[in-house]
Amino acid sequence: MSVQITPKADFLVVEFGHDLTIFTVRDCYEALKRLAAMTMEKVILDLSAVDDFDSSGLQLLLWLMQHHKDKNFTLTHSDNPAVSRVLQLYSLDFNSDTTAI
Repeated sequence: MSVQITPKADFLVVEFGHDLTIFTVRDCYEALKRLAAMTMEKVILDLSAVDDFDSSGLQLLLWLMQHHKDKNFTLTHSDNPAVSRVLQLYSLDFNSDTTAI
């Protein structure tokens, strides 16, 4: 599966698969629609396993944060080079492994 949502004690972990690109963003979007029904406010977006990340994947993440303002998102990517490259390309300042969005 391209996205796995795992409830923990008081937060959710959203783990993305190997690709978060124009070719997989639709499937990811469908999986992420489940977040609306989940009551937990803290959400960790884990992009550590992503091998291929493009502007469509970034757009999906930005859409997610814009449409779920009731949630507190944290992005983690373990200095993943694919993710770091896209964030740098768009001049998004994510200096640490885990960054609040």
